[in-house]
Amino acid sequence: VEIIPNSSDLDYFNRNEYLRQKFRKKHNIDDRAILVVYAGTFGKINGVEYLARLAEKLRDEKRFYFLAIGEGQEFEKIESFAKQIGVQGHNFSMLPRIPKSEMPEVLSAADIAISTVIPIPELEANSANKVFDGLAAGCCIAINHGGWLAKLLESENAGLQLDIDPELAAQQLQAFVKVPGALEKAGKNARRLAEMYYSREILADKLENVLLAAVQRI
Repeated sequence: VEIIPNSSDLDYFNRNEYLRQKFRKKHNIDDRAILVVYAGTFGKINGVEYLARLAEKLRDEKRFYFLAIGEGQEFEKIESFAKQIGVQGHNFSMLPRIPKSEMPEVLSAADIAISTVIPIPELEANSANKVFDGLAAGCCIAINHGGWLAKLLESENAGLQLDIDPELAAQQLQAFVKVPGALEKAGKNARRLAEMYYSREILADKLENVLLAAVQRI
């Protein structure tokens, strides 16, 4: 059995300073803010409400801004919740799903790409596209669960595993960004990880070799 994971499109998501400034200016996000982006499905298992709760814990911390982009059955519920707790338009905002062609702009603007799930052990085996796009874009990666991705981020120093409790997660984020250069180093390591192991070219070659080997055994 051979396993080929999700891939990272290195050329498409290459970080671009012009796109970073363009996106932030368009959405009134301070250029000095640490932008944490969730881009994906707003389904029940995704637990995107976690991001709003995290924003609530950091509402007085001007360095952080949270942005959730996507669509799904929980979108309006989370938007309503964010307004209720007073973070919507303050340090948290939401955008509907945007075209794939605009995602390089989003991820160029992001400092941290976050992936969330609700606390079910089976979900820790996930392989979310948003993580691999974030790696390609050279974003520090944050996840709120354990599993193989958490071990990978830790071993490669490419991001961090946040506690499922938003209050503890907020403390982790604050501590992480206080370390000089930690955010930038994690972003560079994320890009390196994508280049070494998850580029489309590398994985396409692996698939080709698997298929050729199978043909030879027939």
